[in-house]
Amino acid sequence: MIKRILIIVFGIALWFSPRPAELGPQEWHLFAIFITTIFSVVFNAFNVLPASILALAITILTGTLPPADAFSGFSEGFILLILVAFLIAKAVVKSGLGNRIALLMISRFGHSTLGLGYSLLVTDLMIAPAFPSNTARSGVLFPVIFSLAESNGSYPDTPSAKKIGSFLMFVSMYGLSLSSGLWLTAMAANPVGAAIAGEWGVDINFGNWFLAALPPTLIAAALVPFVLYKVFPPEMKKTPHAPENAKKKLHEIGKMNRHEIITLIVFVIMVTAWAMPSSMGIDRATIAFLGLGILMVTDVFTMADMRKEGEALATFIWFAILYTLSSYLNKLGFMGYIGQQLSHHLSGFSWPVVYTVLITAYVLIHYLFVSQSAQLLALYGVFLSAGIATGVPPTLLALMLLFATNFFSVLTPQASSCNVLFAGSGYLKNSMVYKLGGLVTLLNLLIFMIFGTLWILLIF
Repeated sequence: MIKRILIIVFGIALWFSPRPAELGPQEWHLFAIFITTIFSVVFNAFNVLPASILALAITILTGTLPPADAFSGFSEGFILLILVAFLIAKAVVKSGLGNRIALLMISRFGHSTLGLGYSLLVTDLMIAPAFPSNTARSGVLFPVIFSLAESNGSYPDTPSAKKIGSFLMFVSMYGLSLSSGLWLTAMAANPVGAAIAGEWGVDINFGNWFLAALPPTLIAAALVPFVLYKVFPPEMKKTPHAPENAKKKLHEIGKMNRHEIITLIVFVIMVTAWAMPSSMGIDRATIAFLGLGILMVTDVFTMADMRKEGEALATFIWFAILYTLSSYLNKLGFMGYIGQQLSHHLSGFSWPVVYTVLITAYVLIHYLFVSQSAQLLALYGVFLSAGIATGVPPTLLALMLLFATNFFSVLTPQASSCNVLFAGSGYLKNSMVYKLGGLVTLLNLLIFMIFGTLWILLIF
């Protein structure tokens, strides 16, 4: 309750505080509403959904934005894409396709603990484009990892946790940070960031995102699990029984059932259509609706399933609201003003220096955030504006900030909602996550800043 009172007092004080001469009342009041909403989420005063709903109501009732503008986010195609893709992700889980893919990878590559780690990571990378929620993917992977650990005598909250469970839990948690950055549709905030980048003239679509992310992601996926294996070694190095156990479970579930086959076909169709160039005029939200429609008429995903999916609706609502507020801060000139102030302090430096400072600062600031989405909505436009104003290539900066929004998700136990299951599993201590999270985030930063930067400059 104290946090909530403090947040409300902060918002009121900011609303009535003196504003910079360059900003009008509308911009300043919208900023007060927006930043108060973000802080209320960051400091756990309010859940993001009620905080966003209250922000929308206050924005309209105070006349800060007219209703038509304030509600405009609900008609954005990419936000509708997030909603529908959430539902399709649930169909992937329900059909059993996600679990089958995980078991197939383990049966093929699970002869060692390191091999198991790689197999889980590759599984995540493969299924990610159909899951716009890294939290949803963690729900698919976590039961498989928990089962693997216990079947090998590694139990939570005991010394045996280090036998194999701790290593697998952290590798998979790390893998989610990579898979979320490899695909435009792998994390709910990605399309939002792409839309914001579009306001600066940067065209980011499914295909060019994947092309830009692939080399640094593959390097990180190959290198980091091996580094973790050396600095955080599991006590059990070999897992000869894991492939057999996976094969046994595959035998028990039998051949792909009708629902799995339909889901796989829909998955392939959607990813193929999303990968088509935008010049072909294919609307990605429409493709998602088509996929969902097929799954529903074939009873893979039913109306009963739909009624259970409050999370998808909640995400749709708060994303639409926060995107709208952030977008209008840019349209009204607030983001441009902040960008000018940043660029003024960075002026005189070469663009590579500015670029390095902005990306590094953006990553380090995540220690203060408990949500990737909250940081993107609060800072992405500001950092992008400042960098472009000082001469940083727009496409390079826009993509790298978006990749960073994903690869820093393992920085702390609370750095992403997808960490919750793993950090609370009993296999990982918070102190351990802070140390290892800092290490692998540093490795990610170096890999993406070196190899990712050179690759993006080469292809764009």
